[in-house]
Amino acid sequence: MKFLARLAAGDIALWRAFWLIGVPLALLWDISGLSMLTGFGVGEPLVATFIILVFTLLSAAMPFVAVAIWRSASRYPRQAWWKHGLAWSAKLCAVFSGLTAAISFCVVLYLAFSFIYAGEVPF
Repeated sequence: MKFLARLAAGDIALWRAFWLIGVPLALLWDISGLSMLTGFGVGEPLVATFIILVFTLLSAAMPFVAVAIWRSASRYPRQAWWKHGLAWSAKLCAVFSGLTAAISFCVVLYLAFSFIYAGEVPF
């Protein structure tokens, strides 16, 4: 919990927040989303459920990580002129990833509740 509090406050170094936390989560999110788009695991309900669950959990976690990266980039020391570009690039990446993940999370929740309301199973 202390690590999550430090991460949320932006007390983690930018390179750690971006490269060790943000990039692996984004890659897993991309892979799970791509596997849903390509239909991987369609014939296997357990695999399809696992992929949807991983995508949903990562879509919920990505906005939190995006805020952490933004805060870490705001605290990034900028002695050299090129470090301003690194900080702003990390912020832009965090905004894009956080917004797309939040929208995806809302879509997954909408689809889940519409299937529950209709009484159908999507696979």
